Amino acid sequence: MQKFLGELWATDLDHSPFDVVAWHGNNVPYKYDLRRFNVYGTVSFDHPDPSIFTVLTSPGTVHGQANIDFAIFPPRWMVAEGTFRPPWFHRNRMNELMGLIKGTYDAKAEGFVPGGISLHNCMSAHGPDNATTEQAIAADLAPHKIDQSMAFMFETGSVLRASRHALDCPQRQQDYDACWAGMSKTFDKGSL
Repeated sequence: MQKFLGELWATDLDHSPFDVVAWHGNNVPYKYDLRRFNVYGTVSFDHPDPSIFTVLTSPGTVHGQANIDFAIFPPRWMVAEGTFRPPWFHRNRMNELMGLIKGTYDAKAEGFVPGGISLHNCMSAHGPDNATTEQAIAADLAPHKIDQSMAFMFETGSVLRASRHALDCPQRQQDYDACWAGMSKTFDKGSL
């Protein structure tokens, strides 16, 4: 079963679609253990560009904008000195769909639970929540490991829209933008 253009489509097969002798074309079934992905990071200062977490990409026709990128944020060491370690505030040419598989995400101290996703379309400003920002500003920048966590992100040049079902879902976080409340006070302290 799949959803396409707001409609559900189904078919019954008497076998697995992957039960084939050969596969023709560019699409192949693939399974990958995300825990085996070797992430790179900074060993000096500044937060590295998130492209270092890209597992798979499909380049687009517009330079710097992919058809789709698949990135993961697995357990990793944070060792940079003199820097704000969570992902910074930004806007993209790309549309981001973030998901959390397990643990906590380092840019959202609370409110982003395993199984949850967030959607930030092109040029919508986003970044760490206020609680995470305050913790990061006050943190001792000793090496520490982000452990027991696995997050993923799809970035695409195509605009992503939530379905009516997702928008009406009772689990939808209605006050999502409240996580940035008080952010101006945090920066007014002159801590950065």
